[in-house]
Amino acid sequence: MSNQIVIGRPVTVVISLLWAGFAVGPLHAATLSGLQSHAMACLQGDRLSSCQTALIQAEALARRASARSAYPCQTLLLGLQADVIMQQLGDGRGIKAVEAVGATARGCAGL
Repeated sequence: MSNQIVIGRPVTVVISLLWAGFAVGPLHAATLSGLQSHAMACLQGDRLSSCQTALIQAEALARRASARSAYPCQTLLLGLQADVIMQQLGDGRGIKAVEAVGATARGCAGL
């Protein structure tokens, strides 16, 4: 038996926590407009708490999109999650990430 400690990358850890369902409470309250607001605040560098909230909301909406077989929308949401994670890590995509928020809103209208 080995006493090695496995350390995951921050991206892997965040995604694992989201998929494990540790944020179950806020997941049900996710709206597209709420996601837009928090994602924009995150991508513009306002607050890291906005990034965390955006990740939780995007995950909830991605699950909803999947349940409705809205796979193009789910793909947009997963891409937005990646942009938010990269912003958290200090390696954001700038204006391209901000444009992705609008594309996600258009591609997921009615979700």
